[in-house]
Amino acid sequence: MILTNYQKLLEIIEREKRYLAFAHIQDGKNFTETAKMVRVKPRALMTWVANFRRMGLEGLKDTYGGGRRPYVSTEKHEEFKRAVLNLQQERCGGRIRGKDVADLMEKMCGSRPSKSSVYETLKRVGLVWITGRSQHPKADKEAQNALKKTSKKK
Repeated sequence: MILTNYQKLLEIIEREKRYLAFAHIQDGKNFTETAKMVRVKPRALMTWVANFRRMGLEGLKDTYGGGRRPYVSTEKHEEFKRAVLNLQQERCGGRIRGKDVADLMEKMCGSRPSKSSVYETLKRVGLVWITGRSQHPKADKEAQNALKKTSKKK
């Protein structure tokens, strides 16, 4: 949750920076001066202006940069999170594994993600947990504790 709020804050700051740049341009500053004031390269500023002219205010929003797009888009994060939690609920005993989530992602997205993509996606939607070793649903706690008390210490 903290990571999501931080990302939203960065998006707001970036958008405000673009508005500030346009205010400077409107006041008669040239691209080089404006770029120095908002701490971006002049080429980036020219791209913002071109996008604004082509698409209006929508052109000022951040667009995805380079690289492979995430398997699960931002709009589908909640749906994916619910699906993973349901997968855990349906499992009888133990925790779901990365392989189980990869199978789910393959069903949802159509292609098989790598293990690092699975865990990165889980982190992105806020589903990272660390647990001890899973326990069998029929495990007898009393018998385990009795065994611990009677066994020899090394």
